Amino acid sequence: MIVLVFIGVFALVYYVNFRRTRKRLYELAERIPGPFDYPLIGSMLLTIGKSPLELVTHLMELMHHLPSPMRAWLGPFLLVVVDRPEMVQDVLSSPDCVQKPFMYDFFRLSKGLFGAPADQWKRHRKLLNASFSPAALKSFVPTLNAKADQFTRELAGKVSGECFDVHKLLARYTLVTISSTTLGADLSVEKREVLEEYTSNAIQMFTNCFERIYKAWLHPDCVYRMTAAFREEEIRFKSFKQMSRKIITMRQALLNTKPTKAEYQQDSDPEENQELPKAKIFIERLEEIAHDPANGIDEDGFQQHIDTMMFGGNDTSAQALSNTLLTLGMYPDWQEKVYQEIMDVVPHGPVSYEDLTKLTLLEMFLKETMRLLPITGLIARTPMKEVQAQDVTLPVGCFVLIPFLKMHRDKTIWGPDAETFNPDNFLPERCAQRHPYAFIPFSQGPRNCIGMKYGWLSMKILLCHVVRQYRISTDIKLRDIKLSLSLVMKLNTKHLIRLEQR
Repeated sequence: MIVLVFIGVFALVYYVNFRRTRKRLYELAERIPGPFDYPLIGSMLLTIGKSPLELVTHLMELMHHLPSPMRAWLGPFLLVVVDRPEMVQDVLSSPDCVQKPFMYDFFRLSKGLFGAPADQWKRHRKLLNASFSPAALKSFVPTLNAKADQFTRELAGKVSGECFDVHKLLARYTLVTISSTTLGADLSVEKREVLEEYTSNAIQMFTNCFERIYKAWLHPDCVYRMTAAFREEEIRFKSFKQMSRKIITMRQALLNTKPTKAEYQQDSDPEENQELPKAKIFIERLEEIAHDPANGIDEDGFQQHIDTMMFGGNDTSAQALSNTLLTLGMYPDWQEKVYQEIMDVVPHGPVSYEDLTKLTLLEMFLKETMRLLPITGLIARTPMKEVQAQDVTLPVGCFVLIPFLKMHRDKTIWGPDAETFNPDNFLPERCAQRHPYAFIPFSQGPRNCIGMKYGWLSMKILLCHVVRQYRISTDIKLRDIKLSLSLVMKLNTKHLIRLEQR
């Protein structure tokens, strides 16, 4: 009895002190509407017993009828949902709101650009930005064209009138292109089964990691390590790391066989071998800055940067391209418009860097696909200082959630036909009437995606090559597609398309 009383008193004192130290947070939270404040558990009842697919449907229904902004509690954690573009801009453009919540550590990429703490991220991002300069992007174009041409030839074996899942092929394609361009390692020499095993394993691993986020009872490591989910993650993580280790080994072999500058000058005619300076790709820049201990990149951090680049450039691009081929098949009239534009701009041969700016219809179609089938459903930030978002003060210690999925279908932004597929939403005059933060598929502000421009470049080139050669069709309708919440949003169906040679 005495022990129980002691435990009760200790718990009460701890709780009172806990509340006292967070007084300002509770003060500001009271000013934000939120209908789901249950004692201790907050809003966790909304997530219990729901699959990722059910969760998206449920949250979308709620968010369209709830106030904005809105607060919710995930146990002791204050969540503030912000979906008005002007408020989103205040959050994402604030230098005091570039930190990501601790849940991003679940993905085990806390030393790469994806999940690094704010101070480390700022230093590394500044050093690595040049690896996606216009000069670097232009240098990728020949490789991207060669890989896209090879992929298009591979698709010839699929012209049979039968449906097939194009995502599996594209996941392998984007893995090879991201490694060949930004990481200086051509993985096309690897067996197809090895590449497909990497992509499928990574997708499932990060999907599982994401599910842990909304299962707050699994947040404590001491609890999570006792679960079957953790044991599965350990196996998948070990397999996941093998590919980046392979790339590091390939790079080391390349550097060991590369002649030194002195050897090169000795064996070369200086008048015939004048090398023009070229932009350093991501891996070269990473190798360079890792040599300086002041930059804080240890061996594990070096590998995590590569893991981040591989998965970030692989699964996101594969999903966006797969979704776009699916929507091209759904809307044949728009497909023909896109095809005619491509034939007017670049009817055959490689697509040049300059050609890409002329493909306005293709870009509109791609953006509309990413609006209704976003790659990322939501992102989160945690203020390091109080941040003013319009008339709301966001307290230190809260988690700010920005739901792209809801923003992209908000009728107050996109009109009464927000759920209807219409690339005209991205006509210049319509874009000018909308807030610039109404559509931010790669996030925005200082902590946006470092490879955003690379993503647009690589996707446009691949789509040009495929649409020029094939007419795409599908039996799937947009209304039948449901999205599943994950690090990269999933569909409830495979990307089943048919191809017909043009």
